Amino acid sequence: MNASNASEQLTTNQAEHIKILLKEIESLVNDNNADEAQPILKTLNTDLKKWCESNNSPNAEQLQSIQITINSILAKANIAKNESSKAIIKYKKSGRAIKAYKAT
Repeated sequence: MNASNASEQLTTNQAEHIKILLKEIESLVNDNNADEAQPILKTLNTDLKKWCESNNSPNAEQLQSIQITINSILAKANIAKNESSKAIIKYKKSGRAIKAYKAT
């Protein structure tokens, strides 16, 4: 294996590692367990930084793909957060209504 092939293999391995981390985060978000993603997010940040600072840094297309995936996960997390907030507010309002009814 020449140096060019070794470099491409290393970049491919790093890209696959980042994809795996993103899939783990996405799975947690989809399962409404986004709070559990914090350690994986830290690992993702550290590994992305190392990859970008390495001699085999990602190209623009790889970075754009990662950014699109992160934005998609973030959008899903925000939707879930908003739905949870609405459910909590509705629950509190119904609890107050029941208390008010019982008080009459």
